[in-house]
Amino acid sequence: MSLSFLRKKSIVGLDMGSSHIRAVELLPAQSGWEIGNMAAIETPADAIRDGVVVDPQSVGMAIRQLLREAHIGSNAANIAVGGGTVVVRTVQMPSMSEATLRKSIKFEAGRYVPSSVEDSYIEFEILGKSEDGQMDVLIVAAPKDVISSRVAACEQAGLEVEAVDVEMFAAYRGLVEVSASNDWRDKTIALVDIGASKTNMSVVRNGRFAMTRSISQGGNLLTEALGSYFKLSNLEAEEGKAQLTIKELIDDGKPKENPPLRVIQPHVDDLVREMRRSLNYYQSQLNDADQGGHVDLILLTGGGSKLRGLDEYMSHKLGVSANTLGAFSGPHMQAPESAETGAGEEWGLAIGLALRSDPAWLKNAA
Repeated sequence: MSLSFLRKKSIVGLDMGSSHIRAVELLPAQSGWEIGNMAAIETPADAIRDGVVVDPQSVGMAIRQLLREAHIGSNAANIAVGGGTVVVRTVQMPSMSEATLRKSIKFEAGRYVPSSVEDSYIEFEILGKSEDGQMDVLIVAAPKDVISSRVAACEQAGLEVEAVDVEMFAAYRGLVEVSASNDWRDKTIALVDIGASKTNMSVVRNGRFAMTRSISQGGNLLTEALGSYFKLSNLEAEEGKAQLTIKELIDDGKPKENPPLRVIQPHVDDLVREMRRSLNYYQSQLNDADQGGHVDLILLTGGGSKLRGLDEYMSHKLGVSANTLGAFSGPHMQAPESAETGAGEEWGLAIGLALRSDPAWLKNAA
């Protein structure tokens, strides 16, 4: 999936999150790609709110420092937008040419965009046409202020913006499309990216996005709950969270009274409930199994997915197999030996953005 709002030229994939900014530069390798340079830096406090960069100058300075320390010499970047203000919707429309659709897309998008379409960038992709005179169209709309604020931060860092992608499109590219498990592309999967302040969830059927939703809770809620209950600093709460194994709450023979787990369990269960609502909605739209209403697999990624045993806990609660997926889980993406990334759960988005302009990738994806 490669919808884009802006296009120039690009080298670096830049993920601007509410807690960290990540940059990736890719190099081709014999069995896929390897990371030329990669680095992360903490996002300046309160500089990004609800996807909007409210302090482009401080974020731009952080990006400049990040690129310098990572020895990334690129002067252009691919960036992404996501969250509740970004609309991703697949709709059926009467069959027409792309040129005709472009003239009328604002009227169709106006049915789904919560704000004025004049205040949004709107893009679309025709997914396919049927014999009954209808066609499936993927519509994407993003607020202009969200995009312009991120472009402004890049300009402060001395970067041109080559493309503005959708976060979940880029994450899918960097995690699933490069994976050795090519059979995932022929199934219906739910890709769940658990970030610091929000969780993005997409249902992808046979490689096409059927539904995308943003849930306004992420890993920070668990950290804050532990810190508040046990009177810990943020760092102490993060370190404590890393020692917990949530699946102990469902394991037979394990003690059920674990105070730290009981503190975070309500927040994890809230996320599970929101995921169940999303899955139920998707299945209600396609309740015939032959139409792909059944979700085969849940793939968990993002920093929040690193909570130990979360995949097994969600499998138990949702009745769907769940796996944790990182950018370096398979053989096709290699991290530098010096990088302490683990499986790379936080790096899928930045890598997907870097792949967006890779010539070999564009040739293979065409």
